[in-house]
Amino acid sequence: MEEHKAEIIRKIKAYGIIKDPQWLDRPDELVPLWVMLDAMVKLIERFDPPNRPYD
Repeated sequence: MEEHKAEIIRKIKAYGIIKDPQWLDRPDELVPLWVMLDAMVKLIERFDPPNRPYD
């Protein structure tokens, strides 16, 4: 695996964005839309938690 791809995979694992090894072991594989949307929702919720007060 190319070094820049391996670095991205390491970061994704560390941040817990995608935990399924099926996707992490195949960085060049096309993924279903729901996998990408799930990762995006996790990122959004990390920066803007759904139960955070508006104060």
